[in-house]
Amino acid sequence: MKTNTVKKIGGNKRVAKDIGKTVAAFVLFLLYMIPFLLVIINSLKRKISIVKTPLSLVDDKGFQFVNYSEAFQEMQFLKAFGNSIMVVACSVALLIIFSSMCAYILVRKEYLACKVLFLLLVSYMVVPFQVIMIPLLSIYGNKLGVLNSRLTLILMNFGFGTCFAVFLCHGFIKTSVPVALEEAALIDGCGPFQIFFFIVFPLLKPILSTIMVLQFLGLWNDYLLPSLVLGKPATYTLPIAIRTFVGTFSSDFGNMMAALVMTVFPVIVVYIFLQKYIVGGVVAGAVKS
Repeated sequence: MKTNTVKKIGGNKRVAKDIGKTVAAFVLFLLYMIPFLLVIINSLKRKISIVKTPLSLVDDKGFQFVNYSEAFQEMQFLKAFGNSIMVVACSVALLIIFSSMCAYILVRKEYLACKVLFLLLVSYMVVPFQVIMIPLLSIYGNKLGVLNSRLTLILMNFGFGTCFAVFLCHGFIKTSVPVALEEAALIDGCGPFQIFFFIVFPLLKPILSTIMVLQFLGLWNDYLLPSLVLGKPATYTLPIAIRTFVGTFSSDFGNMMAALVMTVFPVIVVYIFLQKYIVGGVVAGAVKS
């Protein structure tokens, strides 16, 4: 009888703890979603309604869908969208291919130089971009004349993202890719490139998917680096194109909110389809390294 009572009390405590966790998660979800919901709501209002009653659900004159059409034209959405796609896709592709190759060499080769290089790559991750921003762009960018180019932005994205990508791939290869598969392929006559691209590279799908998602989210929403590199309207990415609605003396908040919604939508779609790889890949790559 006493044992059953103890079990019942323990079960009630677990249920109460689960309910508490669920409530806490729901509250945090609301806190994170409120800003996004406010952007969607205000994207369907006039500027005067956004300023006077930003928390109201509907404009006095109903939904203002014209904000989306005006924002689409004024910010040249298709051109900016194409620039963002090109910059992000090329940057992520370079990161995935070369970072995985670099990590593979650093793991499999027992050279002292490989260990030192990996430590240098990891230590670079703690250096903020703002520390090297001024000398990199103001001095070298102007001296070499490489600014206002999407290629420059792609190469910079690749350079700044390499350390994190190599770090994740290094841990994943070290713990989850068996050497026996490579030895079997070597016995069958495969060369180094064949072993990597046909044996190792397919096994890196979880961690490479994680890198792709994280880098896509970061680069798609990046404003600081593109704003420093891209100065011509024809090269603007979406975050820079939104600057069209910000003036010296006034800002068009309605069109700005609509532009933000259109900019965020592709990121949400990508995240929905690839979210399962994020937690698993980070745990497999980062924690085990």
